[in-house]
Order: sequence, then C-alpha cells, then structure tokens
Amino acid sequence: MGHAGRVRATFLDLVQTSDAAPPPDPFVRDIVDILRRVSRLPIEPTLDSELLADLGFDSLQVLELVGEIEDHFKITVPPNDLARVRTVAQVAAEVRALVATPERRA
Repeated sequence: MGHAGRVRATFLDLVQTSDAAPPPDPFVRDIVDILRRVSRLPIEPTLDSELLADLGFDSLQVLELVGEIEDHFKITVPPNDLARVRTVAQVAAEVRALVATPERRA
C-alpha cells in the first residue's frame, strides 16, 4: 500500500471512530437495567419514559424499584423522594443526588 493508500485508510479509521456514539452513562445504564429487571416485561426505557404511563409500573413495582435502587447504590431513599418523580431521567437525577449525599448512604 502506497502513501496515499495509508493516508486514506487512516482518514477512514478516524471518520468511523468519530461517528461512533459515545458510550452510555454507566449510572443511567444501571438504573435502566434495574427497571428492566423489576418490570419483568420486555421494555426499552428511554430517559423520557414515564414509569407509570410508558413502562406500565404499578405501585408495588415502584416500591420494588426503590428497594433495588437502595441495594444497588447502597443508599437510603426517603419515601417521598421517588414519589414525585415520573421519568427515568428524574429517577436518575434523584438517585445521583442521593449517592452524592454522604448522609443518605446506607
């Protein structure tokens, strides 16, 4: 392969690499995995998915979700904290805030 061929191959490698989607946030990925496990149905949550309306969670599943989140992230979730969240993004933000608060760690 000549110089022009090597330059073209390097350019194509760079273009393919730059087009790749960034890896998902591992924190959000863990929450989505917990949601899938608690749901027991084939769901594909997005950050905008609402727990009740879109994912079909009922009140017992929300309680199970809280328990799973507490166990996984080693935190204590106050009863009212997750009661006011509706979307996966809001759950992630609330859990991230609790993880960052030392007195909320279990």
